[in-house]
Amino acid sequence: MKKLAVAVAMALSLGWAVNAQAATSDEASSAASVLNPIKRGIENKVYDNGPIVTVATYNMGAARVSDIDTIATAIKALDADIIALDEVDNKTERSGKVDQAKYLADKLGLHYAFGRAIDFEGGQYGVAILSRHPIAASEVVPLPSGDPKVDEARIVLAAEIAVPGFDTPIVFMNTHLDYKEDHSIQQTQVQRINDLAVANVSLNNIKDFTTKIKILAGDFNDTYNSANVAELSRYWNLVATDDPNDMRTWPAANPMADLDHIFTSRGQIWDIKSLEVLQGNDRNIDWDGASDHTPIVVKLQLKEQ
Repeated sequence: MKKLAVAVAMALSLGWAVNAQAATSDEASSAASVLNPIKRGIENKVYDNGPIVTVATYNMGAARVSDIDTIATAIKALDADIIALDEVDNKTERSGKVDQAKYLADKLGLHYAFGRAIDFEGGQYGVAILSRHPIAASEVVPLPSGDPKVDEARIVLAAEIAVPGFDTPIVFMNTHLDYKEDHSIQQTQVQRINDLAVANVSLNNIKDFTTKIKILAGDFNDTYNSANVAELSRYWNLVATDDPNDMRTWPAANPMADLDHIFTSRGQIWDIKSLEVLQGNDRNIDWDGASDHTPIVVKLQLKEQ
């Protein structure tokens, strides 16, 4: 386990989610043909002792390595305010027709949003966001996904969450990008995420998205030193330690690659109060027995909105 206290300035922004499947943005399938100016939005603010939020990202593998109750126990141990969950089943045959996001939220007393990526085995498969605090709005943004006959469709799920102590809502975004070593499809997915960041893609359900606090998390199927993570760094700050070996999350039993990441928007500045990549039996959980990925948990203190 890597348990680290760091004083590093970072940025974050994103949000939207409800206790139901998120709506799909019709406008997100293509960039706007005529750009409009950003109208004021959320104003900048500097804090001497800013509010704190703990966020996590966890690829739960649709509970196929273990079971849904083991995943629930693992999520509870994260003790996070907002959690990005990847590989989530919704009433598929392989998962016993369980709506996994709803089951976990109900069992843990959390709010949730589910984003469908594909139809699968009589149900749906995608990503989810769990939150201690109510989700005011949510939206699914489709990502470029290659040949639909060959390549799995990918999305970004965004949830707007009012976290106590913050002057404005946090927009928390979760994604799970293409996995192939030919990263050409993934490159287009990263570009779409950046288009969101700079308002080249419009959202239906979240106002003032560009100027709001945003956090981006999920399974990016790529490492810190990749071209696609570098492309994201134009508008997002990677939350990480100085040693990339600390950040390895896959495969859980003996991690070799940092595939799961948390980014903050460059529109904000944060201090990283603590950062943990949970492994082995950290927090009394058998992490490699729960899923094939290990989770990342980070506590962030806002310095500049």
